[in-house]
Amino acid sequence: MLFSLDNVFAFIILIVTFFSPIVGLCGFLAIVLINFFAYVIGFNREEIQKGIFGFNALFLGLAMGYEYSLNATFIILFITGVLILLLITVWLKGLFAVYNLPFLSFPFIITYWIISLAATNFTNIHLDETHIYTVNEITRNQASSFYQFVHSLDTIPIFSFALIYFKTLAGTFFQSSVLGGMLLALGLIYFSRIAFSLSLIGFFCAYFFYSLFGADVNDLNYYLQGANYIFLAIAIGCFFIIPNTYSYLTVILLIPVLMLILLSIGKILGTFQLKAYTFSFSVVCTAFLFSLNQRWLHNYLQVVTIQYFSAEKTIYKYLNSIQRFKNEHFNKIILPFSGEWNVSQGYNGKITHLGNWSQALDFVIVDSKLQTYHEPANVRDFSRENFYCYNKEIFAPYDGYVYDIVNTVEENDVGELDTEHNWGNTVILNHLNGLFSQISHIKKDSFNVFIGQYITKGTFLATCGNSGRSPEPHIHFQLQTIPTIGAKTIEYPISYFIERKGPEKTLKISEVPKEGSFISNVQVNELLITGFSFLPGQKISFQKENSTSLIHWEVFTDAYNRTYLYCEASKSYAYFVNDGIMIYFTDFEGDRRSLLFYFYLAAYRQLLGYYENIKIKDNVPLIHFNNKVIQFFQDFVAPFYLFTKANHTSTFTYADNIYAPQKIIIRTEIETKLINYTLKKINFEMELKDNKMHRFIIHSNNKTESYLYVST
Repeated sequence: MLFSLDNVFAFIILIVTFFSPIVGLCGFLAIVLINFFAYVIGFNREEIQKGIFGFNALFLGLAMGYEYSLNATFIILFITGVLILLLITVWLKGLFAVYNLPFLSFPFIITYWIISLAATNFTNIHLDETHIYTVNEITRNQASSFYQFVHSLDTIPIFSFALIYFKTLAGTFFQSSVLGGMLLALGLIYFSRIAFSLSLIGFFCAYFFYSLFGADVNDLNYYLQGANYIFLAIAIGCFFIIPNTYSYLTVILLIPVLMLILLSIGKILGTFQLKAYTFSFSVVCTAFLFSLNQRWLHNYLQVVTIQYFSAEKTIYKYLNSIQRFKNEHFNKIILPFSGEWNVSQGYNGKITHLGNWSQALDFVIVDSKLQTYHEPANVRDFSRENFYCYNKEIFAPYDGYVYDIVNTVEENDVGELDTEHNWGNTVILNHLNGLFSQISHIKKDSFNVFIGQYITKGTFLATCGNSGRSPEPHIHFQLQTIPTIGAKTIEYPISYFIERKGPEKTLKISEVPKEGSFISNVQVNELLITGFSFLPGQKISFQKENSTSLIHWEVFTDAYNRTYLYCEASKSYAYFVNDGIMIYFTDFEGDRRSLLFYFYLAAYRQLLGYYENIKIKDNVPLIHFNNKVIQFFQDFVAPFYLFTKANHTSTFTYADNIYAPQKIIIRTEIETKLINYTLKKINFEMELKDNKMHRFIIHSNNKTESYLYVST
């Protein structure tokens, strides 16, 4: 119910439940029984291990151990109740899955009501009245040193709010010990700083509204009333919703809603002598999530799509993803030419890129004097053939089908314009899913493709010409959503290209080239391509230098078509994408002390083309790389502001031959910074030769470790 898979926190909960030994034992046995039944019947093993069936059983076991006296008849009722709970859990799990909703504590509540109503007919089932007459319980147990220890802090002089908060946390697991509440609070802080802060916010709001409306705040301690507000705050604030300012505000708005529903349902159930426990939380939470699923626009509140069972992981990976992959949904368009060209007219150009045609690009080739042509010996011989780009090859920017070709417009002489046939000779490519590209002013009779032909990225289409409204040879390139020639243009980024300013070159990722810039496609390198070619089924082994032990990885593809490296020894996963131009890692799960984790950091984003002095930069999720003390404080404010950043930088430091290298060394660096102060840093070297990764070196804390690739 606290949405955790953390073993340390689970152990703390286990200890606290045994503050009342019978209650704790019943909770423990309920979990064992329901998982045993689920295993024998044959339910999903992974779901059993994750506690899908167990968490409701824990609450049912605790509730029954708390309310009833232990005898032989109770044991039969207890086992029967667990079986009923399993059936209801499976039923509700399937029912709620249709609407993409969690079933939360509904199975526990329904099963508890069934048992409570039925138990009134059984003379051999007795209520445990020690919890009702607490004075008698204290008197009976005052000689017990364990009881005295458990309740040693019950009268500690602290603020009323803090005292009730700790009692509410303990009451969540049917305990009345302030010490138990404090241990649970510490466990919650250890598990998640965000969840802990939300538990305080949720409880404080409930405390405030109870006081405002004149309700008794001490009621928050009884029958899990206060727990409802804590559960809702964590569920909506950071578990089902990406934690941010709006999720916190939503929690504050939902608390009075929950209060009214909880108190009214309590009155109704009271007539049947039933307790609501966590029913109100489950109703409000599922109702709110259901309403979010009906939205047309997903603004402000973002539903969690990949559940890490950690608010910190969720927010850091989400923020990192929207920064790194904000344009990942775009097709990876390349420039439609080879070599270096100049953007003679960019988006919103002053000549022809106006209005509906403003998002288009014109390309030419220029020399060192920024001229687009070379002057002939005789000025009378000057013609379109003197332009550097004339008759240069044009290539497909992406995979698709040739939708339309115009090849009827004659070439213009230099300085002439054919305004009747504005676009000149043109090809329209259908890249599917509503995306089309148009390339115009093509040379007549130079087409190398035909209508209906399937082409791949980089296919030779035709050559640059001077047809249509073109005063001199150039390539006109635009993207659009309909196949009509001259359709309205759309803004669309080029996936990768090299931009040159003077002698300096910069890699641009998912950007639109600017007018006047000198650009070219990335030229991939064969050694880098083969060295980083990790194919499904491939096995990779590294041996630490001066050691005989081997570290084995294997490449897999999961059900979502995500490719990853897997290390069996450390149970670690490193997910990556190789698009032919760049390999980049998208996620890591597992042991952060493993070699695979360090390789994930080292090759976090790697260009597959060799360029001297080009730096590849990216951001790493803070959950993976940060100073532990600073990280603790960063977690509390992560939904609102990141005051630390973890950066990745990659550069080529050596190549034995820049044109056809047989050996390349790449140096990468990961560092975390607080403003301009470096908190943590690790350096790596990756050496490639003989068409494979040859050596991987880690420089950390004045210590160097070297690993050699071993053929398998």
